[in-house]
Amino acid sequence: MNVEVLKKVFGQQFVEQYQKALAKAQEIPQTKLEAIKKFALEALKNNPEEARVKYDNLDVLLVQTANDPAKFPAVRTSAGNYKVGMIWAGSKSMRGPFISVFCTDKEVADRLAATPGKPWLIVGKLQERTFEGDVTYAFRVQGVIPLEG
Repeated sequence: MNVEVLKKVFGQQFVEQYQKALAKAQEIPQTKLEAIKKFALEALKNNPEEARVKYDNLDVLLVQTANDPAKFPAVRTSAGNYKVGMIWAGSKSMRGPFISVFCTDKEVADRLAATPGKPWLIVGKLQERTFEGDVTYAFRVQGVIPLEG
């Protein structure tokens, strides 16, 4: 989404309200998240190296918060969402097992970034790109499932 165009046409207040409405429309209902969690926990037992499963048209990744969250805080992007650097075992990058996770909600991003080593299931869309000859990963979050225990 080109936020600058929307700001010029509608104004800053509209853009903020629109982004909140868009984030709400993209959220996955709690009942569906519970079904996804049950499915993913069982499916991941057979796929620990990739730490990824598909549920309908959604990607579900097992990620964890970096051991030093101060190095990977939630940062607001120019698009108006929040980026968190996390660790994902399925990464094939030469730079390491890192993935950029994008959240529309600051509270969700802060929660993901806050606890060193904490595992999460994130639900949404995985994007793989090549940058300077190496693969990089970005994930657009539509739901977050904490793993207790």
